[in-house]
Amino acid sequence: MVVTARDVTELKRVTERFRHLVETASDLLVVLDGNGVLRYATPAAGRVLGYDHGELVDENVLEYVHPDDHETVVEELHRGLAEPGYTATVEHRFRSKSGEWRWLESRGRSLPDDLALEGNIVVVTRDVTERRRREGQIAAQNERLERFAAMVSHDIQTPLSVASGSLELYRQTGDETALERVDRALLRMSELTSDLLTLAREGGRVDDPVPVDLFAVATAALETSPFPADRVTVDPDLPTVLGSEARVRSLFENLFRNVADHAGPDARVWVEPFSDDGGSEDDGDGEDGGDDAGEGFVVEDNGPGIATADADSVFELGNTSGSDGTGIGLHVVDTIASAHGWEVSVTAGRHGGARFEFRGVDVVPGENGAEVSERGRQR
Repeated sequence: MVVTARDVTELKRVTERFRHLVETASDLLVVLDGNGVLRYATPAAGRVLGYDHGELVDENVLEYVHPDDHETVVEELHRGLAEPGYTATVEHRFRSKSGEWRWLESRGRSLPDDLALEGNIVVVTRDVTERRRREGQIAAQNERLERFAAMVSHDIQTPLSVASGSLELYRQTGDETALERVDRALLRMSELTSDLLTLAREGGRVDDPVPVDLFAVATAALETSPFPADRVTVDPDLPTVLGSEARVRSLFENLFRNVADHAGPDARVWVEPFSDDGGSEDDGDGEDGGDDAGEGFVVEDNGPGIATADADSVFELGNTSGSDGTGIGLHVVDTIASAHGWEVSVTAGRHGGARFEFRGVDVVPGENGAEVSERGRQR
């Protein structure tokens, strides 16, 4: 017997090292045939997707791909097989064993020179779910910041106009009361900037609500409104609610400006309590509209109104019926209402104009509105 021996210790060591690297890698390496059937998968399948090692072998993994991504994955698979040297790259969702959709980044190519792999495609896949989540958070943050910039630009115009007009009046007449209006307008601009920044950063939540006197806040909003104060009737029986006083004031300012922009200075506006029976405490003829008033409030005008077909879209950012409108004001109203957990809707008013109804309002019972609101400001 003639025996030939060879030292393969180093080969064994390298092979074992390679096997260890493949089996412990965080990325998943698989071999697919032309139909998408899994022929081989590294143990990372369990760590990434929850499946036992070998559980998906002989399964068509295309059936686990999200339906919205299926066509793209199939196209890349076929192209990778048809074009030697082409690296197919695609991000797609894949159903894990728990039923969760995980985002995967897959890169695959065929190896035509390897007879053992001919007709197959080797794919290296990594889990990018967390990266996609972070990208979504960044995109949402950028969107909020863009909205913040738009809302600041929009809301700051009214007090800026008041300050500019009052300063000019002082230059012409020397009336120092005009400077007081300038001071109030500048203070309001500071409040708006601070509050809208909070709105953009926090997605509109009101985390620490305080009692807010709607009568006092609506009246104060008229000071920085382009709409004539003598054309607005604010019901003194408006409830005290839980919320952010600065944001509620901004809500009224935007509603008053909306009337000024679309109904003109000759229109009239009513701000009244709202009852569950669909009316308000005062229905315009001095009669009580129901016993359940105080569950919300309404802001109504006698302008041209809003078409029924447009009622669901008026609060969308950028939606406007005027050629010179910004489409921001009513979006701000909706954002502030949502931040308080209120529901806002618009219908036809009793006088033919628009009627904005605010439901789900947290009313502070059994207190004098002004006194409670003052305590809220001192808090």
